[in-house]
Amino acid sequence: MQKTLTTLIHNWPLNFKKTPGFIVATLALLISSFSSQAQSPYCNADHTATGCPTYNMYIGSIDISQGTTSVFSKTNDQCNQTTSPNYTLVSSSPVFSLSGGGIYTFAASTGPTYQTYIAVWIDLNGDNDFSDAGEYINSMLVNTGGTQNSFSFTVPCTNLVAGNTRMRVRSQYSGSGNWSAGMACSTVAYGETEDYAITLATSSGLSSNFFAPATAYVGTPVTFTNSNQSGYISQNWTVTDGTTVTTYTSTNVTHVFATSGTKTIKLVSENCLGKDSTTKTMTIIAPTAPPVANFVADKNVVEIFEQPRLIDLSSNGPTYWDWMLTNGIDTIDGDDQADLRGGNPFVNSRPLVQTGNYFGAVDVGVWAVCLKSSNVIGSSSQYCKVGYITVQRTSFNMGPATSLPANIISATSGTIYDKGGPTGNYTAPESNLEALIAPCGASSVSLDFTVFALNANANLKIYDGVNALGTPLHTGSGFTAGNAPSGTLTANSGTMYLLWNSTAGAVAAGFEANWSSVAGTGSAPIAGITLPGSIVYNSVFVDFMDASLNAEGNTDFKWTITGPSGSQTYNTRDVLQTVFTTNGTYTASLLVTSCDGRTSTATKTFNVVSPTSPTALDFTADNRRPSVGDNVTLTATSDKANRWEWSIFPQVGYSVVGAANDAVNNRTFLFTAAGAYTVQLKGFNTKDTAASEATVVKTAYIVVVQPCIPTISVSPSTDVAISYVSIEDATSGDIYENESTTGVEYTDFSSLGTIQMNFGGVYNFTVKRNTNINDMTRKIWADWNVDGDFDDTGELLAEETTPGTSLSWSGSFTVPSYAFEANTLLRVGVSYDTDPNEPCGASQNAAANRVGEFEDYAIRVVNDGDLPVITLVGMDTVYVEQNASPAYSTNGATAFDASQGDLTSSLTMTTDLDQTLPGIYYEDWNVSDASGNPAAQVTRVIYVVADQTAPVITVNGSADSTIEVGSSWVDLGATAIDNKEGDISSAIVITDNVNANVLGDYTVVYSIQDNQGNSSTATRNVHVVDTENPVITNANADKSGACWKVEVQLQNIFADLTSATDNYNSIGNGLAFKANPAAAQGGAAVDTRFQGTTTVTYTATDESGNVTTQCVDYVVRDYVPPVIDLRTLDVVYHPVGSIYTPVAPTATDNLYNSTEISLTGTSNVDGFTLGTYQDEYTATDAAGNVSTKIRTVMVIDNINPVIAGKNGGVLRVGVGSSVNAIDYILFSDNYDAPATLKANHTLVYNDINLAVAGIYTAVFRTEDNSGNLSDDYTLYVDCRYTYEVITGSVNDIAMDDLLSVYPNPTTGVIILNTNLPENQEVNIAVYNTMGQEVAAVQNGKVSNGQYTIDLANHANGIYYVKMNLNGNIITKKVVLNK
Repeated sequence: MQKTLTTLIHNWPLNFKKTPGFIVATLALLISSFSSQAQSPYCNADHTATGCPTYNMYIGSIDISQGTTSVFSKTNDQCNQTTSPNYTLVSSSPVFSLSGGGIYTFAASTGPTYQTYIAVWIDLNGDNDFSDAGEYINSMLVNTGGTQNSFSFTVPCTNLVAGNTRMRVRSQYSGSGNWSAGMACSTVAYGETEDYAITLATSSGLSSNFFAPATAYVGTPVTFTNSNQSGYISQNWTVTDGTTVTTYTSTNVTHVFATSGTKTIKLVSENCLGKDSTTKTMTIIAPTAPPVANFVADKNVVEIFEQPRLIDLSSNGPTYWDWMLTNGIDTIDGDDQADLRGGNPFVNSRPLVQTGNYFGAVDVGVWAVCLKSSNVIGSSSQYCKVGYITVQRTSFNMGPATSLPANIISATSGTIYDKGGPTGNYTAPESNLEALIAPCGASSVSLDFTVFALNANANLKIYDGVNALGTPLHTGSGFTAGNAPSGTLTANSGTMYLLWNSTAGAVAAGFEANWSSVAGTGSAPIAGITLPGSIVYNSVFVDFMDASLNAEGNTDFKWTITGPSGSQTYNTRDVLQTVFTTNGTYTASLLVTSCDGRTSTATKTFNVVSPTSPTALDFTADNRRPSVGDNVTLTATSDKANRWEWSIFPQVGYSVVGAANDAVNNRTFLFTAAGAYTVQLKGFNTKDTAASEATVVKTAYIVVVQPCIPTISVSPSTDVAISYVSIEDATSGDIYENESTTGVEYTDFSSLGTIQMNFGGVYNFTVKRNTNINDMTRKIWADWNVDGDFDDTGELLAEETTPGTSLSWSGSFTVPSYAFEANTLLRVGVSYDTDPNEPCGASQNAAANRVGEFEDYAIRVVNDGDLPVITLVGMDTVYVEQNASPAYSTNGATAFDASQGDLTSSLTMTTDLDQTLPGIYYEDWNVSDASGNPAAQVTRVIYVVADQTAPVITVNGSADSTIEVGSSWVDLGATAIDNKEGDISSAIVITDNVNANVLGDYTVVYSIQDNQGNSSTATRNVHVVDTENPVITNANADKSGACWKVEVQLQNIFADLTSATDNYNSIGNGLAFKANPAAAQGGAAVDTRFQGTTTVTYTATDESGNVTTQCVDYVVRDYVPPVIDLRTLDVVYHPVGSIYTPVAPTATDNLYNSTEISLTGTSNVDGFTLGTYQDEYTATDAAGNVSTKIRTVMVIDNINPVIAGKNGGVLRVGVGSSVNAIDYILFSDNYDAPATLKANHTLVYNDINLAVAGIYTAVFRTEDNSGNLSDDYTLYVDCRYTYEVITGSVNDIAMDDLLSVYPNPTTGVIILNTNLPENQEVNIAVYNTMGQEVAAVQNGKVSNGQYTIDLANHANGIYYVKMNLNGNIITKKVVLNK
């Protein structure tokens, strides 16, 4: 904390006016860091005259509106400043918003005395000036009397920069002329300037919208909230209620519908981009039941005169409201405040409650709130909220509102001002304005000043207590100019009394202080009385002192003193200076009543007697070392005296201050001459002067000193000088500092205040100079023994031994214990270069202090009254074994003092310890601080005992072991050593109940006892633990990922196969196994009705807290593939030589119909080549499940070969011919070649003999490669002499030559020629590439023939002409190209 001794620069944090923006002009540069007060970067706007507070040419109330919507409102705050420049930055954060294109009305008032011109500027482009085109908004002449004048203005759509900017409002005397655009920064004489941070909004889009409820009740307010609260020029509402159309222009609308039905609400929003509209409908219904009352308040704790708003929340459309507030004593309702009862939905459903200390208002206290709401159906029950609103008063101006005894301040915290309040200066003259801060049950009240600016004509006294008889918390004769409060003031009685006085003269800001309190014990008071004793002497002043417990805060005291002289009552905490003139027995009773009404009574009896022996007499002086011109008050103490006669020797050099009165135990003397004075006091009781008289003489008791006035022999200097001195208490951090003018020979600053110092206290000092041109030295002295000089030992506190030019010199000193407890001087001196620097300057040494400066400061060394505290290190009771080695050594102690800090080195210890003999001994610790305050003695008790040393057991290995459950346990044992018997480990008794198969904490106990019966035990803690995590399993899961995957068939019943095992626990027996999400019947909750993935997290937790988690993705979908039906056998047989057409299969599925199944197939079947082939089919359902099916196709030959004669069935040859009959055989087959059949033939029968004429036969049989046997063919040989003799074979007829096709390629018509050796059965047809017959040619016997086929009606492509001759297939390819 800083305590300032001189200039305003050190007081400035307490000298701001109590309204924002006040800055003392001379400090403007020093406090520019307070950006909220600075005008930069905007230009200054100064008013040089004191015209604002003197002539009231201020800016009063301000209202800005858009249509019917209020944008900003400021009450009449009158003058914000009292001196030039009369500028205020009212808000550094935006307080309202203006929209581009918006039309606004600005209204303002001024003071009661003179007309003013008020002008407005807005920084539209945000460039920190008001000089751009359009930024001067307008001005107007404003009349006196508080009536507002107004003008309208439009915020432009162009050249507008969105964001935060500033609005400037200026007033000036009408006689000085009107404002103009360029005067935003000009200096004028009268008036004031206010700046406001505002926001400019531009149009980033155009969209009309609002919120409307779907339904509401007839007769109740309905609020339509605009989605665009800013950035729009206008908002035009049209509300249609049947045939009634109501329009609004506010941003939001509240409307009451008179009829039920569907209603239409339309909003047209306009901004700089144009217009947009939105139309909505809602349903208004009539109530069908009475309301059910309900409500809230916008504030539940309010300051008195603040207005909380009650807000109806009743259901069923109320149209009438009846509110009531009660504190159990008073009731406030619609009879007191009209807004609390009625059917106006805009007022009575949302009433503002008037609070105050006048009739009909809700006063300070806790209030219940009740509501009964009604509609056309009926009324609700009364609904009450008890203790719902608290009205408090935490802000007070000293004056009528704090007058006593009626207006005790009971708030636990708050702010108190001088009579001028938070915005005004203090008033003068004012006499004895009182305030008592007494929170109920408080144990202390603390006060901190945030503003303190008093002139010398004002004085504030503060006491710890209920009146001016309490303990002063102020310094000097009260806080005033030059004696400002420093730090927190605390009243430990729980009550604080303030007393204000001011005389006529100039006024200033006054004070502002915040108080807080600490709640007491809350216990009931316990009355107590302190008397001087059971004997009270006749005619002697007696003090009856309260000694009650828990008498905290605003507690009432009532004394009743009864005796022979009657009964007397008192209503003060203490009864002081009471005199009894009648001997006898008296009773003193004290009734204590706490602020909450709890009481307690104490009574004491005493006897009043006349003195019969000399009085016990002594006296003290408030200053035994005064300076010439000082007052000294002598105060007597005695037990029997009621008269005191003072004598001082010599009888010159002093005078009595005021009238001498021997009936008063103190007297004040003014000493006008230096010297030593002897004081004599005679005291006696007038009831028996001779018997009670006593005399006390103290020689040289008062020593009046006259410190030397230091001198400079040549000249003072502004360089070899003192510009700044500070003294800092190193313990508390309190700083006493002073800046002074240089070039002055000597200045006595003792009148600025006295610096309190404590014995033994350490103080840091700093001495500065403004310039450093010349070398110089500096010294500090203190007249510790108050003998008027600074030459005694220890009175030179610090010195610069080497001349130098440093601007600042710092150091520290300690107040010695031998310092005199009195007012004295601290002197600072500087001297040029190597000139001696003496405390009395050149008057002490002609060579000293030729050039330099001296400054004196008043100090007072006081006993801080704080006792040092001793703390033992270690235990306060110790046991030492007789003749133990090593011998006992104390752990010592520490000592600490509030002023001196660590006093451990000053501790003394005495002891009577004899370690050779058993017994009880004591170790006493003492210390005193430099003030002589002794600490309370602290004692350590030492017991010296016989052999009581128990053996020492050492546990082998760790004394805290942990093993895994199920493992084996082997104890490592322990050893025992006795100080006399040595190793006695073999006598250790071990108790071991460890079960390694059961979890738990076990203790192995090792016990030992020596022969003296000293026993000891040691333990080993064995923790059988389970650190193995449970195991989660699922045999069906794909465990390749962090989250397992399990496939679940869609629409099947889900069975959870995930389980858990543990090395120790099992499910249901210590092992908790949970799935999340879980099914009600247990296991995971997996819905198989729908395809998808359900992630289930399984958690297995055993009783040891080992946790295993595993997530499983259950993928629910269709996993069943379709079923393919070949509609044939799996193996089919196809006759070779024909086109193979597969039989189309079908596919069915468990979930999907045929349209959701894809069925494809491939076939490698060659119907014209023997072999085993496959038709392969693939079916895919909508889930992607695939199945395949194969049809095996066996292309076989099951047609028998055919044998025929090349030239018919009869061979005619002449006798003697030489032929081979097989050469005349024609083999044919549907598949195998004739050569194969010829090779496979068998001559079944042959009787041919061509040498002899006759009819012969040869029977042939053949077999194709497929094992098909032909029928036996008989060739008849007719051998005659008449036939030609044949000696060779006939040519073979090629099968391919039996059929020819032309033209090929063809444009449509083809001609087929057959060339058969004989009429045979044939089948001739034309086929396309798909194996489909497109034309039938011949089916029957034929030999040679020609056929014409027209393919003109068929598509271009390849066609096949096939002729089946006895199973032999002859194929010709034809190309059709029309």
